[in-house]
Amino acid sequence: MAGVILLATTNNATVLLIGIIVMSVTVLFSLVTLPVEFDASKRALAWLDRTNITNSEEYPMAKDALKWAATTYVVAALAAVVTLIQYVMIFLNSRER
Repeated sequence: MAGVILLATTNNATVLLIGIIVMSVTVLFSLVTLPVEFDASKRALAWLDRTNITNSEEYPMAKDALKWAATTYVVAALAAVVTLIQYVMIFLNSRER
């Protein structure tokens, strides 16, 4: 965000390029985190089932909660990808001028 603001005020494409690099690292981290989170949810469900901490009524609700918790990571990864694409588009448009 700071890169976009500085670019708007100073018209310096280098600042935006640095923002793109930083955002690329964020996207990579988000994508690497996805399988880890889904595996953690799967292991949590197996643990709940194995230890009988939840009863037959609570287990489906816990499963649903863990599914939606993992889905938040998917949404965060998609938001990071879209933001990266936005920064790249701004950078490409600034080079055309």
